[in-house]
This record gives sequence, C-alpha cells and structure tokens, in this order.
Amino acid sequence: MHSMEVYSLKQARTINKLRVLNTIRFEPGVTRNMISEKTGLDPSTVTKLVNEMKRKRMIYEKGILPSKLGRHSKRLYVNRDFSKAIVVDLGVTHSIIGISFFDGTVEVVDEFDTPDTPEECFRVLTEKVSRFPGVFPLIVIGVPGSVDKTHKKLAFAPNLNRWRDIDVEKYFKVFEVYLENDANLAALAEMMRNKHFGDRKNIVYILVREGIGGGIIIEGKLYKGSFNAAGEIGHMKMYDRGPCFCGRVGCWEANTSISHCVRQYEKKKPLPGNTMYEKFETLCRIYEEDPLAKEVLDEFTGILIDGIVNLVNILSPEIVIVGGEGVFLPESVFEVIVSETRRQVHPMDKEV
Repeated sequence: MHSMEVYSLKQARTINKLRVLNTIRFEPGVTRNMISEKTGLDPSTVTKLVNEMKRKRMIYEKGILPSKLGRHSKRLYVNRDFSKAIVVDLGVTHSIIGISFFDGTVEVVDEFDTPDTPEECFRVLTEKVSRFPGVFPLIVIGVPGSVDKTHKKLAFAPNLNRWRDIDVEKYFKVFEVYLENDANLAALAEMMRNKHFGDRKNIVYILVREGIGGGIIIEGKLYKGSFNAAGEIGHMKMYDRGPCFCGRVGCWEANTSISHCVRQYEKKKPLPGNTMYEKFETLCRIYEEDPLAKEVLDEFTGILIDGIVNLVNILSPEIVIVGGEGVFLPESVFEVIVSETRRQVHPMDKEV
C-alpha cells in the first residue's frame, strides 16, 4: 500500500520553487510557458515564482523566443554567481577540489594525492581551500565510504586505510560542512542532469573506482536505509578469493575494482600513468591490441556482470549506470555487459 505524502503550504511552495529553478538550471533559455508545460504547474504560479527569484537575482532574463501567435516570450537563465560552494572529490589515492556554481557547473581548481591519515588529509585540504578568493558558505565532500546522519562525520571508509568515526566538521572553522558518499552524489547528479532518464525513477548507479560504490534511487529518491549506509554494493560477498579492505574475503570490489585490474596487469608488466585512474584508462585504451589487457579486462567484465545481475534481480531497476572510471571501458565491453546482463537476469527484468 502506497503512503500519501502531505506537505504544508510553505513546503509545497519550496518544492515548486525548486522545480522551477531546476528546470531553468538544466534547460537554460526556457520560457515561463515552457516551464509550466514541463512541470505541470499553473502559469500564474510559475510567474509568481519566477518574479520572486528575479527580485533576489537568482535568475535573469536574456533574449526572447519569437512567437507567431502573439507576445514573444522572454528566455530565463540561472545567475551563475548567485551562490558558490567548494566541492571535493576525496579519492582513495587522488583527490580533486572544485568550485560549484549556482547553475550547476563545476570548475576544477586544484588536486592532490590523498594522504594516508585523516589528520594529514584534512590539513592539506584546509590549507588549499583557505587560499581560494571569495566567500564560500559551504564545502561539500564526496567520500568513498559511509557517513553518519548529520553528514558531518565520516563513519567508515575501508579503502582509506579503514578510516573510522572522523569528525570532519572540526577541521573547517569557516565553512558549513556536508559529507556524502561519492556514489550517492553521482547517482543524484545523473538523476537530475541526465535527459535520457525521462520519467524513470528507479536507478542503480555503480561507481567503478579503487572500490565499487553504489547509489540507489527508488521512486525518484535516494535510498539511504535505516542507518544511512545503503548502497555499499562493493561489499557483497561473491567469491572465496580476494581479501578486501573491509576485513572480509571475496567482496565484489576486491575482485573487480580498477585497482584489482591494474595490479593483475602489473604482475607481468608495467602500465604507464601517474595515478591508478591513468593506468586503468591506459589499460582500457590498449584492450584491442594487447592480449594481456584483454585477458584482465575480460575477467573484470565477467565479475562486473555477476554483480550487476545480482543487483537487477534484487532491486528490479529501470536503469543501471556504470560510472566512475567505468566510462573508459571500450564500447565492445559495454555491449557485452548489456547483452549478458539481459540474458542472465530474471525474465521480468530483461528490459533494464
């Protein structure tokens, strides 16, 4: 039985305002009439919300959309500089710092090799962001692990030398801190910005990096579970081999991460590249002409498919996205992943 959500007038207005703003943000140049058609909101409601956001300089008008039937419509755009935030992709071996603008764009401004200890890591990070010009009220940090319900503390990150219970907020005196699992952030970004989704609301996002992370969208909402730790799909036990940083043996990510692939290849010969990401990208690039690369990636693909089939059979999503460094996989490998997944899943899920 479906539960009905009830909102106050203030909540409904906020939700409608976000719908209008996000329509302008992700479809720059839309008009009021177009927003009304896309959101289903009454034209008068759209006009009121647009005028309010114009007064606050959140959005602006520029140019017109000619009409043969009457008044020309003014195009609407988000004011990129209305608000900014610092965003950090905290990687297992390498981290990236960027500035996120109000229109949803991000500019990378710095990067660094991730130190082994949280104390040194956040010392380096605070030192770097303190040099940024301007005022930034918020720092958003994507982490390869789970966070607590306050989104201020890193609860557990096995691939980061098993960092546990790290109070990240204490390192940043002048910023509001918001932590989130990196795969969850990626899943939300795909849901908001990927125009191919249409009205589909059940999604599994698989982040392929030094580990395997997961973001699960159910009925259009990020699923976090009762303890804020849903989506740790890389720690499904699938085999009796492969020690994992979480302390167990046989986890999915211990057998199919980019780190595993690079290590398997470099047992026999080195790969060019300064980071694990660069080496994996090289491995994918030489797939067709290097027999060892083909052997390693074919094994990786088979294990990746095993996990995807499990997830599809459990969650029955409309879409599965392989992201992170998975985007470097050759097209022929993706074709195998799609065809084999559809062949192996439950008959009811073959349209995934």
